[in-house]
Amino acid sequence: MHVLPEGFVKIRYYGLLGNRNRKDDLILCRKALGINTETEHTVQTWQELFLAVTGIDIMECPICHRRMRRKEVLPSQKYRGPP
Repeated sequence: MHVLPEGFVKIRYYGLLGNRNRKDDLILCRKALGINTETEHTVQTWQELFLAVTGIDIMECPICHRRMRRKEVLPSQKYRGPP
């Protein structure tokens, strides 16, 4: 509802996402879940992330199962919109 009925008050952020304590609350939540925030995050390419999530290696040829390599990168083309 865009307009609340009479007598209702909209609360935008409450609890963990409340602005006042968000940073401290998220640190406590991560500790409770056992997530180590001190380790460095490794940067993965989208191909590595896709392999980790789906188990499918998109850089492997589906026919001969050899590793494909990049031969050429095509420049992006800018197309005009319809007139």
